[in-house]
Amino acid sequence: MIRTLGNAVVFQLGWWVAILSAGWGEAWLAPPVLAGLITVNIWYGSQPRVMTLVVLAIGSAGLLLDSGLTASGLLRFGAHPFAPWLCPPWLCALWYLFATTLHQSLRWLEGRVWSAAMIGGIAGPISYGAGEALGALTLGPSRSSALLLLALVWAGLLPLFVRMAEQLYGAAAGSHLD
Repeated sequence: MIRTLGNAVVFQLGWWVAILSAGWGEAWLAPPVLAGLITVNIWYGSQPRVMTLVVLAIGSAGLLLDSGLTASGLLRFGAHPFAPWLCPPWLCALWYLFATTLHQSLRWLEGRVWSAAMIGGIAGPISYGAGEALGALTLGPSRSSALLLLALVWAGLLPLFVRMAEQLYGAAAGSHLD
């Protein structure tokens, strides 16, 4: 229970650091802070090696997804040090931090596909909308169509990511990786 609560608190702290630093024009601050929070979650996780695999796999998938949404114009960011079609480093770091929650604070969603879809379809667009309200990004070309698309994407993604994490942890248990 302590790990679960700690994982949720660490993620929320990281979300605020990422969004506020980007909104305040100090986006460079988020990646090193979030890297530290990811390390804390992995260190205190029940299976650090497996969590590292989950973080790398799902964090990278999220990075590719948001880069695709950025390239399509659905997500727009202020200046960042890389190509304008890539999601910025602070958002990449946030994806990797999010991945640490899938078998910890979001573990209760395992085996609950419809609940995960509903939570994803609601929480995903709320998170991006809050990020826009705090100045971290802009949704476009139409805010309402962007939020609707994000709801559909997250309704499909969250159950998929929860299942991927569950399978990686299950495979590790069978192979005694940790």
